[in-house]
Amino acid sequence: MSTNMTIDAARTGKDQTVEKTATRVAELTILFGSETGNAEFLAHQIQGDATNSGVETDIASLDEWLHGKEKAMSRLLLVTSTYDNGHMPSNASEFWDWLQRLEPGAFDGLPYAALAIGDSMYEDFCKATHDLDGRLEELGAVRVVDSVDCDVDFDFTAGDWYPGALEALRSSAPWARQVVETEVEPEPVSDEEKPADVLHSTRIAAARRLSGESSGKCVMHYELEFPDAPFEYQPGDSIAVFPRNSDALVDEWLAAFGADGRTMVTVGNRELPLADALREELELNLAHPGLLLALARLRPENELAQEGVRVIQTGDRETLDSWLWDRDVLDVLRDLDCLVLPIELVLAELRPMQHRAYSIASSPLSDGDTVHITVSAVEYDAHERTHHGAASRFLERAAETGETFTTKILPAHEFRLPADEVPVIMIGPGVGVAPFRSFLRHREASTCTGRNWLFFGDQHRAHDYLYEDEFEAQADSGLLTQVSLAFSRDQEDKHYVQHDMLTRADEIRAWLDEGAHVFVCGDKTRMARDVDNALLEILADGQSTIIAGTKLAQLKASGRYVKDVY
Repeated sequence: MSTNMTIDAARTGKDQTVEKTATRVAELTILFGSETGNAEFLAHQIQGDATNSGVETDIASLDEWLHGKEKAMSRLLLVTSTYDNGHMPSNASEFWDWLQRLEPGAFDGLPYAALAIGDSMYEDFCKATHDLDGRLEELGAVRVVDSVDCDVDFDFTAGDWYPGALEALRSSAPWARQVVETEVEPEPVSDEEKPADVLHSTRIAAARRLSGESSGKCVMHYELEFPDAPFEYQPGDSIAVFPRNSDALVDEWLAAFGADGRTMVTVGNRELPLADALREELELNLAHPGLLLALARLRPENELAQEGVRVIQTGDRETLDSWLWDRDVLDVLRDLDCLVLPIELVLAELRPMQHRAYSIASSPLSDGDTVHITVSAVEYDAHERTHHGAASRFLERAAETGETFTTKILPAHEFRLPADEVPVIMIGPGVGVAPFRSFLRHREASTCTGRNWLFFGDQHRAHDYLYEDEFEAQADSGLLTQVSLAFSRDQEDKHYVQHDMLTRADEIRAWLDEGAHVFVCGDKTRMARDVDNALLEILADGQSTIIAGTKLAQLKASGRYVKDVY
């Protein structure tokens, strides 16, 4: 094996922005806006394919391009995610503000195409790209191919779209002007105004188990401290944790490939030992459809790999999700007989390590400079291996060692407490209760007068009632006006929060008539949809579902029904 190998940045998602000069404009400029790294990864993947086909490209985030020496391009491909419900990612917000202030004709004649990524659980799941797309057209840019909306499993749709988009752009005449002619300059933004860009050094100051020893789950409460700078947030915000893969998982990889962890590799612009790259830089837990497509190209003779391609091409997400559900990347490599490949080829297809987001469970008014999070440990046996969640295992280890790690804030937008006197209904089973602990602690510390109703559920009351002492004390004090509990396995028939909502329909309608805001946090796959359906039935109150749907849409539009789901 070579003692030095390079992982193509087009495959790892690491930025290799090409600095522009007055004498050179690339054939294609690819600009991305990305919050979690998916849009950035996809942009670099597209750049790799474009470069392989002979197209000279520049690539940068939207804000990086905006602050470059010269605002120049010949053709534009835009790849942008939408953060939360309809918001610009943090590395595109300055570009968007600048774009809105430009004079008509600023991009007159520029050929462009736009690719959108979002999460369809939100109504405005691709709004950021739609906004950018529409504004570019208003400023005179020429859309060469219709945009496409990609869900979180964007491998299903993006791969079919961008080859045609690249061909359409390549066939278009380059922008004659090449440079944006405007006197409108980007407005300087300080770190205080863009807190999402600030990375924090963090360590765990305290840890305790919330679930009982007899519970089927291990749910932990962690209190984070920040030795270098305060972590400023509001109730409803989340915190991103940047984990590192465990030594045990890295050792499994090295053993599986017979590789030497001391072998030097280059990831993006960093040269480091292979073991460190696996530990710190690359996503080893979350397998995805794009990985299957890449491995099928590397192993064309493998029948299972080719079957995976057929499943993806037919759009059978249920079958693919079921197959991937309990497999990590190493499982997939073994099943597709890819361990015989040079590890260099495999590493080139891996995505960068994804951060993990946790709803903040504390209040700056009551908890000082610490941030609390509620974490459910992931551990299971499958495919002759023991699997652990990357972040939950990392946090468990960090609590023991005291090691520091990186975090950043993920600001909420709609998921915010209303005025002090407004009643709130909070629906958060399992660890979805975390932001509502934040809400309640904040309202308690600020002596709010608004009524509070919490719906909480889990498996067993005796073992899984998270923060029981706190919530019961808040009920006794009157802070919690009502607590509705649904423990699914304490009786023969399963009973969930949506069932409890239906039994309290009259009261919920009365709270809504008084202006209550409804918040939902937790699992988007089943719980969020079940709560949606229950609320529709409550709003219908014996009338047509059309009327109920209209009422629900009005609640959402007015910001009175908000979800933070994952």
